[in-house]
Amino acid sequence: MVFHELLLSACFSLIAFLVYLVIHYYRSYTTWSREGSRLPYIPFPRDCVFYPIQKSLTLQKFYNELAPHPIGGFYKMSRPYLLVRDPELLRRILIKDFSHFVDHGFDIDEGLDPLNAHIFNLEGERWRAIRQKLTPIFSGAKMKAMWPLMMECEKVLTGHLDRLIESGTEFEVKDVMKKFAMDVIGTCAFGLRCDAIQDPESEFRKTTETVLRESHIFFLRSLLRSMGLNLVRFLKWKRIDKSVDDFFFSLVRECTKMRAKNQHTRNDLMQHLINLQHEEQEALKKDNSQAEPLMTDSVVASHAFVFFVGGFETTSGTLSFVFYNLALHPEVMEKCRAEVREVLQRHGGTMTYDSLKDMTYIQCVIDETLRVYPNVGWLERVCQEPYELPDGSYTIKKNARLLLPIYAFHMDPKYFPNPERFDPDRFSDENKNKIVPGTYFPFGDGPRSCIGLRFARMEMKAAIASLIMRYDIEPSQKTDVPVQFAPTSMLISASNGIWLKWKKRNV
Repeated sequence: MVFHELLLSACFSLIAFLVYLVIHYYRSYTTWSREGSRLPYIPFPRDCVFYPIQKSLTLQKFYNELAPHPIGGFYKMSRPYLLVRDPELLRRILIKDFSHFVDHGFDIDEGLDPLNAHIFNLEGERWRAIRQKLTPIFSGAKMKAMWPLMMECEKVLTGHLDRLIESGTEFEVKDVMKKFAMDVIGTCAFGLRCDAIQDPESEFRKTTETVLRESHIFFLRSLLRSMGLNLVRFLKWKRIDKSVDDFFFSLVRECTKMRAKNQHTRNDLMQHLINLQHEEQEALKKDNSQAEPLMTDSVVASHAFVFFVGGFETTSGTLSFVFYNLALHPEVMEKCRAEVREVLQRHGGTMTYDSLKDMTYIQCVIDETLRVYPNVGWLERVCQEPYELPDGSYTIKKNARLLLPIYAFHMDPKYFPNPERFDPDRFSDENKNKIVPGTYFPFGDGPRSCIGLRFARMEMKAAIASLIMRYDIEPSQKTDVPVQFAPTSMLISASNGIWLKWKKRNV
């Protein structure tokens, strides 16, 4: 009797749950049809998750289909999204009316994933306060102080490349650039020698491989969130492996302890984070305040984590695509070399921090590479308050999710004629003013743009200028032309890697 009652109860519970799911999904998938004719949309079941191509390419398809409307709807599993197509509206969202669209809308659980408490994920006033405190890290003076450290890493890189070339070893370019960028961020941000290039057993290398590994759990987490089923916290599925948590919390503790013991301070990211936490603790103690501290151990470790991972993954991706483009366009590489020779001649034959500013054509090459191959293909925002479009045609509801398709704008022939063609002159002094504002934003824009942009530009320009003067770079038999994007990667990356032929130059 008891068994039958339990079975009956379980059946009723299951039926109730199924009814809930039907109602939930019906309401979700009819969101845009209920808007009537006011808003064009991509109807269900044409869901952006189910296309077997990189998500940026799917969003580009939707972007093209929704033309010429400034905004339109689509679905990501059961979540309705708005796709922004108008550059002026995009600039309002990112800059002019930013206060309506501050948050990315990532559902994070700091108790479950303590390394998620960083500026990319934080929201509202907490984000503003942290961003304000971190901005001075990337001042011009601090960049200049990091220059000699970066040059030491560049010497290690060229030594490694020389050995690979002499041994006849083929190598995947992003893998090598990743190790270089890892060494740079390790020494410049944390005062640590990562040895990512020289030591295959480097703890930093192993930890970052764990971070970047996309497990089945990661996929299921993303799927459940997209379906609107908030079961991740209940199932306690971590986004970041516990070994990574342990590594970065230990890194912060050891750095803090070592610097306090040796009474040694450095002009780097780690020191800035340590100082911010110490100053806040002293201020709270002095005022006998019971306020919640902003710079908790979790926040400090989270920023060590995000600057480290963000500092090598995106930079290495862009560098690998730059060398790919230069290999396919030798005339562009020769123009870069001519610029480097001319600049070095004016700076006493030595590459310096100040000399980088004069390498304007190399910057054009980087900018054009980021147009064709932006690291991130889209941005997400959440509407904080109802927002009426400037022409009054539509009001974005509170809590609506918006997607800003970076890749689709960059590849729109309306804004960039012959968008598939690699042409650095689009960004020359004569032409860059022709670029429509709001159509090029590889690092985001406005108050929430990439905080490490200056550091990344310095690192990339230095690496490009140095390596093209030392090596000839050509396509090899393994070079994919055109590049095929990895379909499951969150970042735009080459499905089969970037393989090129490198030879030492006789100079």
